[in-house]
Amino acid sequence: MDGETRRSRIIDIIRKSDNPVSGTSLAKELNVSRQVIVTDVALIRANGVAITSTNRGYVINSENRCKRIIKCRHTDDEILDELFTIVDNGGCADNIIINHRYYNRLEAPLNVSSRRGAKEFMEAIESGKSKSLSSATSGYHYHVISADSEETLDVIVEELKEKGYLLPLDDWILQ
Repeated sequence: MDGETRRSRIIDIIRKSDNPVSGTSLAKELNVSRQVIVTDVALIRANGVAITSTNRGYVINSENRCKRIIKCRHTDDEILDELFTIVDNGGCADNIIINHRYYNRLEAPLNVSSRRGAKEFMEAIESGKSKSLSSATSGYHYHVISADSEETLDVIVEELKEKGYLLPLDDWILQ
């Protein structure tokens, strides 16, 4: 199989999967090394396909999902509740963004779309090897959240507001 065909198969496999697809499983299925998969994914991204690497594998961002930027503030003890609120209402926490006074805008992918993903994220934070990005800004942070409809996003936003996590957006984030 040539490289172009293989990259087409990678896109197909990831799109059809309900879960992130690991580089190892792609390598096995396509009978190549994991390094070849990493190179292919880089080439696929360079050609405009929005593949994201998560701690559980590759996902392709769906263009037909509705997205919204939200600003939140809470303690590290409330991170899991915030993520559960998003995913239990049908959303995905795509990323986290902070506005650090020295480093400016910092952004990291999350791609948390299930309780399991939220728990895995918290286990990594609680392991002590890393801290939450929002801890650098006293709990203030932003998320891009996505869902299948604007109505679903409205429900998520309303519940986050009721819990006291939601804040008004700042102009700088929209730039």
